[in-house]
Amino acid sequence: MNVGVWVVLAAIIISIAISAWKQYNFSIIASIACVFTVIVSYLAAPPSGINYELGFSPHDLVDPSRAYTILTSMYAHDGMVHLFMNLLGLILIGVVFEQKIGTRPYILLYILSGVFGSLAFAAFRWTGPEVIAVGASGAIFGILGGFARLFPRERFMFFLFPVALPIWGIVAGYLVLQLLLVSPSSGVAVEAHIGGLIAGILLAPLVVKLPASQGKVKVLAAAPNLRKLATTSELQTMLKRIEDETVPDVKLAWIDHFISKARCPQCGAPLIPGKGTIRCEKGHLI
Repeated sequence: MNVGVWVVLAAIIISIAISAWKQYNFSIIASIACVFTVIVSYLAAPPSGINYELGFSPHDLVDPSRAYTILTSMYAHDGMVHLFMNLLGLILIGVVFEQKIGTRPYILLYILSGVFGSLAFAAFRWTGPEVIAVGASGAIFGILGGFARLFPRERFMFFLFPVALPIWGIVAGYLVLQLLLVSPSSGVAVEAHIGGLIAGILLAPLVVKLPASQGKVKVLAAAPNLRKLATTSELQTMLKRIEDETVPDVKLAWIDHFISKARCPQCGAPLIPGKGTIRCEKGHLI
């Protein structure tokens, strides 16, 4: 690997680690990492050379020296238009989805979708001429599929449409475009897109149930006296939402909001969540 590849790989790994550790918005951080990767590739001489090293080829699966490409290929892009289109998906849809399911589950789904997209690309292109795939599209299609699976009623407003479109309609539209309008000679890795989409649809319900970032959720959700704090219709509505919610980070957000609105039944003081308990500011155990 040349120096540029090492720099890109280090930047990708650091960005993932920091976002997972600090739970910063991964959609934005991944977008910045994609831009950084493109800048590095343009500074290389020639740019096509480093894109070959960063991109994924089917036979990289049996070449340990190029195993890194299954990750770097998600950040390299073939030109500014390609980059811009993928950043639109990450920022317009990915940010919203990440807020709903939490940063760590989102990162996992994003990476797994990208990997499965590459595997699908390899499966269909294994016996053909050597080809290189670059771009975040497989991972982004996985995010689209996961969003549609978990929140099918969510709607988005796009520039060319006067009405908000349901997320499942957006996914279906993208899929039709891929299957009908993209020719085999277009250079678009349709297999990676569809592979990522299927992975997102199948894996999203599993990813959001993993224990990542759920410690506080479990502690607060297990507190036995939340129900008796629901003394107003607003709090009762929140409690019902908490009980029905299956997405861990969304549940956590509702619990935090509930506790911020509820008051100590003994003295009316604000509440403070603790380790397995809830106390008010004056020390009363709820």
